[in-house]
Amino acid sequence: MCGIAGIVNFSAGLATGAPAAAITAGELQRMAQVLSHRGPDESGIYLEKKTGRCGLAHRRLSIIDLDTGQQPMGNEDGTVWISYNGECYNFAELRNALIAAGHRFKSKSDTEVIIHLYEQYDGSCVDYIRGMFAFAIWDERRGRLFLARDRMGKKPLYYGIHQGRFIFASQCKAILQVEGFPRRPDLKAIGDYLVLQYVPSPQSGFADIKQLPPAHTLTVNFDNFSAPEIRRYWSIPPEPVFKGSLAEAAELVRAELAAATKMRMISDVPLGAFLSGGFDSTIVVGLMSQASDQPIKTCTIGFTEQSYNELPYARLAARRFSCDHDEHVVTADCQDAVEKLSFYYDEPFADSSALPTYYLSHLARSKVTVALTGDGGDECFGGYDRYKALYLSELVAASRVFSPLAGRRFWQKIPTGEYRSFWRAIKRFMAATGLPPSQRYLRWMAVFDPDVLGHLLSESMARSCDNLAGRWGYFTEYFNSTNSPGRSEAARIRMQQAMYADGNAYLPGDLNTKIDRASMSIGLELRCPFQDHKVVELAYSLPVHYRHNGLMSKVVLRRAFKDLLPASIRRRRKMGFGVPVGRWFRKELRQIFMDTVLSAKASQRGYFQKKAIETLLEENDRGQEDHGQRLWALLMLELWHRRYIDTVPQV
Repeated sequence: MCGIAGIVNFSAGLATGAPAAAITAGELQRMAQVLSHRGPDESGIYLEKKTGRCGLAHRRLSIIDLDTGQQPMGNEDGTVWISYNGECYNFAELRNALIAAGHRFKSKSDTEVIIHLYEQYDGSCVDYIRGMFAFAIWDERRGRLFLARDRMGKKPLYYGIHQGRFIFASQCKAILQVEGFPRRPDLKAIGDYLVLQYVPSPQSGFADIKQLPPAHTLTVNFDNFSAPEIRRYWSIPPEPVFKGSLAEAAELVRAELAAATKMRMISDVPLGAFLSGGFDSTIVVGLMSQASDQPIKTCTIGFTEQSYNELPYARLAARRFSCDHDEHVVTADCQDAVEKLSFYYDEPFADSSALPTYYLSHLARSKVTVALTGDGGDECFGGYDRYKALYLSELVAASRVFSPLAGRRFWQKIPTGEYRSFWRAIKRFMAATGLPPSQRYLRWMAVFDPDVLGHLLSESMARSCDNLAGRWGYFTEYFNSTNSPGRSEAARIRMQQAMYADGNAYLPGDLNTKIDRASMSIGLELRCPFQDHKVVELAYSLPVHYRHNGLMSKVVLRRAFKDLLPASIRRRRKMGFGVPVGRWFRKELRQIFMDTVLSAKASQRGYFQKKAIETLLEENDRGQEDHGQRLWALLMLELWHRRYIDTVPQV
């Protein structure tokens, strides 16, 4: 995997005609250097010789074609140049087709395949790629920059316009290396972060930087410089259309996942897998073992707190497939890692499982350069407990007996203790059941729901965050009304809507951000067979009860891989990749929280009511409520400010 960056001068397109600063090799090298963790093997720059209008930078993690895959890479006559981050898994097939069409190749890399795809199909080249990618192509003949991002948002891509220049990069920190580029926080995006625990595209944490959303391309030239053309080229299927039986669906799912896994095992460097002992990672490792004549190298993370520890299941799966297995136990002694996360994530990011993912990536990198994971299986095949909760809440909301109890204020007063306690789950379920489906789902997903956020924010921040009440509408577009005559069918439709929302929002915004930044912090490439777009299209085309029937998750996966999964793993409840941060904030992480979030510097930002934060900390200390996720969100926000707003980010 790699890091990309670049600058294009479009100053002639400005009304003033004022010339932008010339692009220099030095600033391109600075942009590349700050991305060195993404590509530790090589660095390269391209600066257009004729006019100096375009400069591209690249940091390379060598995976395929180690000898001749250097970037930026040009076509035969040097009129089309690319800086590319990703893997095109069907590149060999595409290469043969392009050769038959008359294209000539000088390397064996998938990078050169993308160049010729662009020459052959222009902006439609993305339709042919099966893989993960973010790339920039400078077309010298047209004076045009073409950006593209993969369907599921596995690879990031950011851009900004400043003083007649269009600037882009894999991560915001590279854009901030351009002299004079503003470092202003986007307060509306921070409000979104406090609810969702990530900044949703097309926003970023910075007011002057945008994300290119997943499954989109961007085309910019002198004519449309102030308003680039942004186009969606692919979407998750919104409705089930599959008419076959469960047995037929299981056969198709197994075949598609096996193919997606096998093509992700193509590598010229050592390869392994993340193994949690859960459904999805065990399936991936099982399919890998069937496709390999060597033991699969696997890694897993555990905790001393048993309610978060999956090591026994990972060991069971590793024995089942005779893996070369390694483990690491995460402890609360992690302040140094927490500080590093604030550097690698560039934006406010509050998913605390970024911490074990960071440790797991470092463990894996000591053995391999590429690792496969099970990420995406829960969204595609109905793995989350919240789908079951949504199903049951729809039945409760329609019940004359139970619906009067839903949403009553006394549920909010019940102390719940630890994050994974039974009473916490009951309280969250009943407190939200009386809400409309989209708001119900948001309350279960939110770090701070809009009501709680209203008590936390200062008056000035609440105004700057732009309509707190409107934040209840985050998922409205996904939860359309249903006229289904039966309660059970209506409840199933709500689950389908939730999975669709997660595939479009949570998976790219949270999970893919988490695994990309954590793995790239150490130059580890992660590949996700469940996020192959052919697998995703098949999964979302299946009837929802083939994925989750209201009581049982991943129905079709259980059927498809019954022979592959150990019985105890097939029967186990989903644990999730959580972190006991609530407990840690009572002891080991308490001081860093006091020194940052409750510091005079943080208070001067004017974002929060200090008393509200102190109340959260006190309730967490007493064990009355586990506010670990909320405290973590506040900590990561302040660390981000100190790293990126208060100072210029350096390597």
